[in-house]
Amino acid sequence: MKDKKYCYRYVDGNDSSGRPIVMLRERVIIRETAKTFWHCYDYPHMTTEQLKQMESRSKNGIKRCLKGSARSSYHLTKEEALRSFVYRKMFQLERIGLTMETVSMCLEGLRKGGHISQGWRPETVTPPEDRTFVASEELGPVAASFSWGEW
Repeated sequence: MKDKKYCYRYVDGNDSSGRPIVMLRERVIIRETAKTFWHCYDYPHMTTEQLKQMESRSKNGIKRCLKGSARSSYHLTKEEALRSFVYRKMFQLERIGLTMETVSMCLEGLRKGGHISQGWRPETVTPPEDRTFVASEELGPVAASFSWGEW
């Protein structure tokens, strides 16, 4: 079907051997306006007109997306999809680094304060008196790279 127009999204995962892979998901654009488009899974033996008829039925996997939005699920071109994938993964790495640093500093602060004992499952646990326990007076290196301005 040469008249079909596609949109793309890259996702990560693992193959059956556990190796990391990057997969390209391809969907058919069935309706388009100036700002949005609707897309669905590609049924290769159906024409675009038949796919458009599916839109009138409920729960058929039709999704709506904004054009040109960096946070959209799907993008019009493979290049934009790959750029979006890289952006998402870099953002996830930044957040994971901050989370890892925060968790390790909180646990270390609770240990130094005498609220929990050493070990994977601490034997002694005593809660702090205050509602907010400051685990460390200084920022970690990852947290220092973020902007922590007022709301």
